[in-house]
Amino acid sequence: MNKEENYLNVFVRKIKNKNEEKKEKEDLKNQIKSKEKIKLIKLYSYTIPKFEKYDLKKGRIFKIKDKIILIDIGFKYDCILSKNELQILTIPPRINELIDVIVEKLDYKGKCFLSYRKANKIKSWHRINDAYRRNELVSFLVLSRTKGGLIVSLYNIECFLPGSQIEYKKVTNFDYYVGKILIGKIVKLNKTTKNIVVSHKIIIEKKNIKRKALIISNLNKGIIVEGVVKNITNYGCFVDLGCSLDGLCHISDISWKRIKHPVEKINLGERRNFLILSVDRHRKRVQLGIKQMIIDNCKRGIKKIFVYGKIIKVKIKVFRKFGILVEIYPGFEGLLHKKEELKFHYKIYPKKMFKIGNAINVLILGSKLKHKKISFSFKII
Repeated sequence: MNKEENYLNVFVRKIKNKNEEKKEKEDLKNQIKSKEKIKLIKLYSYTIPKFEKYDLKKGRIFKIKDKIILIDIGFKYDCILSKNELQILTIPPRINELIDVIVEKLDYKGKCFLSYRKANKIKSWHRINDAYRRNELVSFLVLSRTKGGLIVSLYNIECFLPGSQIEYKKVTNFDYYVGKILIGKIVKLNKTTKNIVVSHKIIIEKKNIKRKALIISNLNKGIIVEGVVKNITNYGCFVDLGCSLDGLCHISDISWKRIKHPVEKINLGERRNFLILSVDRHRKRVQLGIKQMIIDNCKRGIKKIFVYGKIIKVKIKVFRKFGILVEIYPGFEGLLHKKEELKFHYKIYPKKMFKIGNAINVLILGSKLKHKKISFSFKII
């Protein structure tokens, strides 16, 4: 029995060893297979591009259905695009046509939904950012007017064109620009609020800098120039001489007659001639005058009238403490000083002797037509 038991034990051990060897071989095979699978999966994963939400891709139209379009963008499944997304296209989509799309949604079932309109917006924003960074010229279509400016379309994105950035001159009729294409630059870009401000005036500015320098170099004192009154203030009026060059005509240089406000002699938007009194080329300022031209035009005729020793008739305008302000000639005023105004008795006050509008005779003592100063006497007649 002992021998039989020994034989059995030896036989069982051999069978166990064989089974263990088989298991070991199978385990090795499984390990090799799993390693090969991992390698294959890695190799395959490298060939499949990674997709994330809001990725911009170029896709090929695979199939067109009633409401959706199937597009191949390299995903494991065909991606879905709503047909309404392509309504903005003038030409209907065709099979195998390449279009730009954006990954809008990745479903838990493995479906991928795309958007064409959002892709266009992202592309437009990239183009706008590049144009703003490079300070490039852009063209935009004026869509409508709004409070304080215009709404324009730049790469199918609405932007704001302020009224102060349209022209150098003040724009009153914004409707005139609606539907027109203007050229300008992007002056402000806010990425957080998605606000874009453009300017058309900045283009005109570069062109006018050279013209302005050329114009001001040819201006000299004593030249008569033509200009348009663009603004009127209490102290004078600003005149547009062209190419954004403005000149100032002070209220004291508008008329020899005393005026309270320039509106009495000048109208807004009026085109007329002005005499250049001074030119500051460094500060680009021009001083203009109107009354000085009256002297130049009437100098020959007036010179014969205002001669020494001649008696002329003047009209009383205003009574002052230091004398009487009189009108000598249309547009010419003078002062009859207090020491020269008493004819009969020094105690008689002029207001008791005369009234405003009365005509009196005076004697010419001297005249300086260049400075528009005339001295005369009343008491020695």
